[in-house]
Amino acid sequence: MDVLHDRVRAQLRSVFGGRSVIVAGGMAVAAVKPVEHLRRLGATRFLVIASGAGTGLIPEGHDVEVVVRNVPATDDLVASFRSDERELVQPSAQVLAAVERFDPRRDAIVIAPPFLDVRSFGDRPLFGARRSEWVAIEDKTIADGWFDAIGIPRPRSQVVPADAQSIADAADALDRGAGTVWAGDAREGFNGAGECVRWVVDDNDRQAALEFLHARCDRVRVATFVDGVPCSIHGFAVDDGVAVFRPVELVTLRSAESPRLQFCGCATFFDPPADVVETMRSAAARVGEHLRATVGYRGAFTLDGIAGADGWVATECNPRFGAGLGYVEAALPELGLMLLHHAVVEGVADVPSAALERAVVAAGTRVRWGNAGMPVAARFDETTTIPLVREADGFRRADGDEPTDAKLSFGPGRSGGHVRLDLDAARTPTGSPIAPIAVAGFAFAESELHLGLAPLTPAPEL
Repeated sequence: MDVLHDRVRAQLRSVFGGRSVIVAGGMAVAAVKPVEHLRRLGATRFLVIASGAGTGLIPEGHDVEVVVRNVPATDDLVASFRSDERELVQPSAQVLAAVERFDPRRDAIVIAPPFLDVRSFGDRPLFGARRSEWVAIEDKTIADGWFDAIGIPRPRSQVVPADAQSIADAADALDRGAGTVWAGDAREGFNGAGECVRWVVDDNDRQAALEFLHARCDRVRVATFVDGVPCSIHGFAVDDGVAVFRPVELVTLRSAESPRLQFCGCATFFDPPADVVETMRSAAARVGEHLRATVGYRGAFTLDGIAGADGWVATECNPRFGAGLGYVEAALPELGLMLLHHAVVEGVADVPSAALERAVVAAGTRVRWGNAGMPVAARFDETTTIPLVREADGFRRADGDEPTDAKLSFGPGRSGGHVRLDLDAARTPTGSPIAPIAVAGFAFAESELHLGLAPLTPAPEL
């Protein structure tokens, strides 16, 4: 492991050492870890261009300037992605002035969130940006074809035009009694966090989903609903092959009303059965090789799916650095996986796939991690944290200095406010999903803050 770390550190130091860095796009809180790691690599000055402060700490220090854009609040995550992309391609006068002050010689390295579909910041190139042919693979209406071609298990599905009759016919054919899942195409750009995915059970769901998807999509994939724990697996494509990592729970809670599915975060406390893990790892390896062979992909990618009664099935592939890889920062902070991803995409770094796989899997199994959060309509001007103790019937505030099981934070967010539950890894049991714990955390938040959150339930572990 030390050899791998030394190699990565040397490669990244050769890129970032002595350089100024602009971190552009996303919330300011998301820049904290990259700035910390870049400091350790010898970067000297930082300019953070953010869409908002976010819930939590923001980068601080004499070497950091933070510019927060005045962005209207929205509860549409995809709309916020598009806003960030537009601002990167055509920066506002406020942002351009800050950039010119910070980097008049135009020699700073510019890094943007790895999920955005942009390749420049104004007329400055982005470091390690996604290629357009990689972004195109995220379209959820095309994945099933190549899943079948390379032998990846998936739910039964049909891809149909986004009109009521075509979707209704497909849903009637595919419903096995628990409804169907509708996923829109990428007509208006990639979408994530389940924003264009709807679980349709009744007529109210159907009408709401039709209205939402018809306005945004030309085609819809209709699939049989598979009950079970949503979970993903990640890989990392490099020159000599594909490193495959460990399963990650996708904390997706359920509401009795449309939209029924609420993606809330990721965690690594869940240990699926050994045969399920093997299916997931095999699938990720094949997907990684397919991406390498067809579009020359390099860097991290995500393969999402459901662990149900009949095993694991894939639902989508995202060729990008996914939120679920946050556990690597907790388990291997010295590796700097996100910066390594950018550098590998840029073609200025490379590592042996086998060594990377061993290091990440071992550390991720030893050090567990997880959180759950969601946007709320209530607005908060600053971040507040409440220490919590978990009991049989939920959470309560910690008394004095007693050991805590989690902390509940609430503060600014894209849609007004944001609430997040961070778990103490040392006091959280491993083996089972954390979704039930997240439900209890949000119930506490509602009882304390009166946020108007609907009652939520976890997916069953089958």
